[in-house]
Amino acid sequence: MNSLYIARESMIHRLDPRTKILFVLFIVISSFLFKDPAMQLILLIGMFPLVLLSKLVKQYLMSMQFLMLFVVLIMTIHGIYNPIGETPVFEIFGGLTFKYESLVYASVMSFRILVIGTAAVIFVMTTHPSDLAIALMKWKVPHSIAFMFLSTFQIIPIIAREAKIVMEAQQARCLDVKANIFERVKHLVPLFAPLFIITFVKVHQLSYVLECRAFSRNGVKTSLRETKISSLDYMFISGMLVLLLTELYLSFAQQISLTTSNLLVSSLFAVWAVFFIVIVKFVYKKVSVFIGG
Repeated sequence: MNSLYIARESMIHRLDPRTKILFVLFIVISSFLFKDPAMQLILLIGMFPLVLLSKLVKQYLMSMQFLMLFVVLIMTIHGIYNPIGETPVFEIFGGLTFKYESLVYASVMSFRILVIGTAAVIFVMTTHPSDLAIALMKWKVPHSIAFMFLSTFQIIPIIAREAKIVMEAQQARCLDVKANIFERVKHLVPLFAPLFIITFVKVHQLSYVLECRAFSRNGVKTSLRETKISSLDYMFISGMLVLLLTELYLSFAQQISLTTSNLLVSSLFAVWAVFFIVIVKFVYKKVSVFIGG
């Protein structure tokens, strides 16, 4: 399957793609409604049950490792150097001081990235690209635009697979792709040049396939797959609507703030700890491959 979709038998997979699109929009709106890091953290924790229900915990954790780099950078750099900071919270080596206001800003941005990233991962990994295209057409989206979404989800794994093939082929020709960073930069041309050529060839082939199947012909389009809004979707949408109304009330009417200095410091140390575990895991894997080789 040439997509990021992972087949599972779960409640999240059974939801209609339109429901999951509304879910992503709901998460994006919710993440921008709150300027309180504690509320952002509650929203993030509240999404973990959906990851469990989708039965994609391992894939989710692997996908979020990349975002942790941005989160660590944002929390650390903004926490120290953001000019809005005035109230010192704690000091680390070298006299670098984390300030309360800076940590609040950094925490909101970091949790927002994790929240939206979690929603995106759930959506992409539980939604079949063909189902997404069909759902968009039921919303009266033009067939060509729906196909653009479909091909976008499918082209990323194809390019990743071709890049791996090119790298292995170049290694077989004695190209050292595991050298130091400067040598790797020099080796980008023999890696990317064939990859670009392969990509253009595949796009050219795709255009022929589309013409052979009368893609540009007017009329009703049919599909082997079918999507339908079920009672589960209505329950899910109703729950999102109730939560959104509650969030609007809390955001505009109550103006509550649950953030404390201890929460900010704990969040910072938790982010550092998770990132440290990711780095140790990465180094251990590389060392194991080197020793085993």
